[in-house]
Amino acid sequence: MSDFARAIRFQPVHLVIVGLILTVFVVGAVHSERFATLTNVSNIQDQLVVLALVALAQTVVILSGGIDLSFAGMLGLLTVLFASVAGGDPAVFAAAVVGILTLGALLGAINGGLIAFTGIHPLIVTLATSSIMAGVALLHSNQPSGSVALFFEDLVYARLFGFVPYGTIYVLAAYFVIGFMLWRTQFGTRIYAVGDDERAAAISGVPVRLTKLMVYSLSGLIAAMAAIYMVGRFGVGDPRAGVGFDLRSITPVIVGGTILAGGRGGVLGTLLAVILLILLRNVLNFLNVSSFYLWIVEGLIVIVAVSLFAARASK
Repeated sequence: MSDFARAIRFQPVHLVIVGLILTVFVVGAVHSERFATLTNVSNIQDQLVVLALVALAQTVVILSGGIDLSFAGMLGLLTVLFASVAGGDPAVFAAAVVGILTLGALLGAINGGLIAFTGIHPLIVTLATSSIMAGVALLHSNQPSGSVALFFEDLVYARLFGFVPYGTIYVLAAYFVIGFMLWRTQFGTRIYAVGDDERAAAISGVPVRLTKLMVYSLSGLIAAMAAIYMVGRFGVGDPRAGVGFDLRSITPVIVGGTILAGGRGGVLGTLLAVILLILLRNVLNFLNVSSFYLWIVEGLIVIVAVSLFAARASK
């Protein structure tokens, strides 16, 4: 199967997700006349941006056979640093964006380097670095602080054609770029090869360690994109901004059809799963049902996926 097919091929699971999206939308529309309005549709799009970006980062990592649980600490650290540096001065805004993106890539590279060159399991490494980054973020500021240029807040809240947030375009562009990378670049081919069979990839001449380092660096870069958007949306940096995103980032990847063992799946399923989960959360809100039930479901999905992976690995 070609890399393009593996990256974006419309699989049966995608049809199921689309069907569920339509079902949930109909249920929401039937139970509330405000659900299907352009205003609410725009709000749903705003709500999915951060999860979509973090899930995209997680997709690339899982495709390579790894996992990244550092988002909780990383998002908190990057948001407080960006808010404190960017401030309200447009003159330094561009430099702050470049700096945070670079820092995100560097933090990801540290994760990748530790995993690739020490042999420590990625779950342990990323949990540890998440704790370190969360501690640094709280030492920097133990409460939401900082600010961002007003023009950036206006940009984040702007609407194309009156109902399509720029954040949606931001997400679609990111998914297209990553999908293209998986489809048309040697790096994308290496990601699938390492995730499918690391030993076979090494025998075939794939630089496994370098590939892992680059994968986690890319994950950190995408997380930095999410952090920048979060600051623009909320106007401040929050050291606890990433709480929950470590596990929440895994659910859309699994639901979207990417195999936890690596080497199989792609970005299309992840995007559809993000839409489904955010839409479901929105419907539960209109039905006055606690969204905490969705947390329970997401946790169960992760447990089942890990159990299936462990069972397969033991054979």
